[in-house]
Parts: sequence; C-alpha cells; structure tokens
Amino acid sequence: MIASHPNIIRFYGVTKLKDESDNTKSLIKWEIQFKFAKEITGAILWLHDNKIIHGDLHSKNILIHQNTIKPSDFGCSNLRQQEKVSYLPTKPRGIIPYVDPKILNNVKGYDLNEKSDIYSLGVIFWELTSCSSPFNYETRNDNASIILKILDGEREKPIPNTNDKFVALYEECWRQEPDERPDVHKVNSELNKIIDSTDPKVNTSLANNFKNESETTVILRNDDSDLLNLQNLPSCDDCDINSDKYQI
Repeated sequence: MIASHPNIIRFYGVTKLKDESDNTKSLIKWEIQFKFAKEITGAILWLHDNKIIHGDLHSKNILIHQNTIKPSDFGCSNLRQQEKVSYLPTKPRGIIPYVDPKILNNVKGYDLNEKSDIYSLGVIFWELTSCSSPFNYETRNDNASIILKILDGEREKPIPNTNDKFVALYEECWRQEPDERPDVHKVNSELNKIIDSTDPKVNTSLANNFKNESETTVILRNDDSDLLNLQNLPSCDDCDINSDKYQI
C-alpha cells in the first residue's frame, strides 16, 4: 500500500468544490510562489517515486487546501509496474498548453511519461509568475494555432523581474525533447538552491508566511464558476516572484 503525502489530496467522499471557493479572495504573493512551486514539485516527486505518472497536470486541477498544495484529478494517472513500464495511452487529451509536445505531435511509439509531467510543471511555474493562462488559451479559443506554436518550439516569454534561475529552471522543464528535461529530483534540488540563494529574510518569510494567516481554501481552477481564475488577478506585481513591490 502506498503511503500518504501532505501534498496529495485524499478522497473522503463526494463534495462540491464551489462550496469551498466562496472564501477565495486572496492574491498569490511573490514570496509564496516558491512555496507553491516547491509543494507542487514535492507532490510530483512523491508520485514519480511511487511509479505514478499524473498525466494531466495543469492549474485547473491544483487545489490549495488550508494553505497546502493538493494536485487533484488523477483520471489520467497510471501506476507503472516494477520493471515493465506501462505508460499511458498516446492519444492527446488535456489542456493544450500543458500537454507534452511529443503527444501533441502524435509521435509514433511515444506515450505519456514522467517527462510529460515535467513539461506541464514548467508551464505551471511560468503561470505562477504571469497572472495569465499560457498562450491566453482561456480566451483565444484557437487550439490549432496554439498547437502549431508549441510544435514550432514557441514558449511564453519570461515575466520581467522574475528570478533568472527560476526562469532557467522552467525553460529547461518545457524543452521540446523529453531527454533534455530534468527529472523531478533535479527540479526539486534546483528549487532548493534558488531558495537557499535568496536573502535570509526571504527564507524566513517562506518558512513562516502562513503561520499567522487564517485557514482558507483556495481552488486554482479556471472554469465558469466563481473559482479563482489566475489570469484575472488584478496586478502582475502581486504575482511576480521578484517584483520591486516586494523587495526586502
């Protein structure tokens, strides 16, 4: 039996996510973006170490419950057998900007795998700093052109003032060739290095930023309900990892 993990959501029964979303009023501050990135990565690290591929990772299925990241929607997840790797079907599905380009391109013999999750992780990291959905897919309604851009190697541009090392990390994660993407252990290690290299005051903030906050539930989903929509955050300064607004 696989052990539990604090960043993996447990299923207790059926409930309405909207009931939890009514308290969603807070913005994503820059000092907790590293926390979010670390917790998402920690969840994926746990999955991969337990031979599980998420297969459909995007911001719509990342929940934040009591200030803790909880990836959800494991409908595409697959448990790999010990030595014999059993990957997920190749048929494309999911939200286009987060899908492994090799899957979008229907590369023969290529199936969803751990590096597909890493690609999605890179896009989510960019989204944490951007206040918008990748390629504005929520409003463009033009999947064909987005697919062509991705297959041509086009990616979103870094947001000004974002930590250079964080940019380098997510750009490595979303590389076109899976073999050029890091594994989740390297992603986790690089995040630790980035955090360790910041001002000690920032490290203290990262460690304690939720200590005195009231417990709320934020659900990062982009749908027709009143759930938090990342591209609707009012100011990119509030989402920018190294915005001057938050210099210490």
